[in-house]
Amino acid sequence: MNASGHVLSVIVVALDEAAHIARLKQALDAMEKPAGLEMETILVDGGSRDGTPERARQAGFTKVIELPGASIPVCRNHGIAAARGDLLAFFDGDCEPARNWLSTALPFFDRHRELIVGWPVEPAPDSGWVAHAWHTHWSHKIPVAGRGTQVIEKDAFRLVTTRGMLLHRTVAERIGGFDENLPTGEDTDLVFRAAAAGMTVLAVPALRVVHHGEPRTLREFFRQQLWHANRTSYRTIINHSRGRRGAHAPLFTIAFLSAILLAGCFLPAAIFGQPVLALLLALPLPLLVTIPAALTARRAHRPLLVPALAVLYFLYGLARSLDLLGLHRNKKSWKQA
Repeated sequence: MNASGHVLSVIVVALDEAAHIARLKQALDAMEKPAGLEMETILVDGGSRDGTPERARQAGFTKVIELPGASIPVCRNHGIAAARGDLLAFFDGDCEPARNWLSTALPFFDRHRELIVGWPVEPAPDSGWVAHAWHTHWSHKIPVAGRGTQVIEKDAFRLVTTRGMLLHRTVAERIGGFDENLPTGEDTDLVFRAAAAGMTVLAVPALRVVHHGEPRTLREFFRQQLWHANRTSYRTIINHSRGRRGAHAPLFTIAFLSAILLAGCFLPAAIFGQPVLALLLALPLPLLVTIPAALTARRAHRPLLVPALAVLYFLYGLARSLDLLGLHRNKKSWKQA
């Protein structure tokens, strides 16, 4: 694109990311930029206790805004309000975009007036099996995902988050920015609403971003899923599309809850001499996590991942079910739990 006169505002919302923020700034400074494009970097801190704002100033962020106790969507909207750019990029504080991230993304903006682009982040090489298995899930969530360099438009909103997202400012303004009623999941909600409003969302595999803050253990993964779970955003999805688009998470959660209830009846059926009934009651739960695990592993051509993915899908379903039932109201970051 002709970058002359354009301003790119990179907005980073952070909480206790002092260990990572300088690396992110270095990666932003190293990105390939077309001549004439001005870039500003804005960090919005939600109340860090580890000196993140000071580290950001030392690293050379253009603006550092401190909003102790503010929610993530409130911080993101403050970042937009403080930004001068007609292009807005979002990263988390523990992200590391590739050198060609911006130069890969910008050409798509020549063809679309209202556009969002992104791609799921990848874990650092030393992140462990939990992070790498979950990345396989993310990058193969829809049947055509993960196929080389193919750009995805259909259902692309399922693959784009603020861990690496570029959009026209008019997109955020037209749909009213991030929903400040959501404690988490505000980025998925924004992209979904943009797609529902007829704006273009593209998932571009070449947009590589390494995420250094992935869960390394099953316990951390479960806590992360509890934090990400958001029944309020489920309601938004259902209201917008009547479940026809983007309802995979709420539908899976409802199915998981139903399977748990059926499995709870297994023991009484077995005790009262009903082995066939007991088997029928017990089967839905393992099938519910194994079938999608097998489909994902097949798309990724990694059949040996089925057991690992099945375990993660079980923990995912359990976390989302607890949130749906209102049994987990603490939305403090999983990293601070």
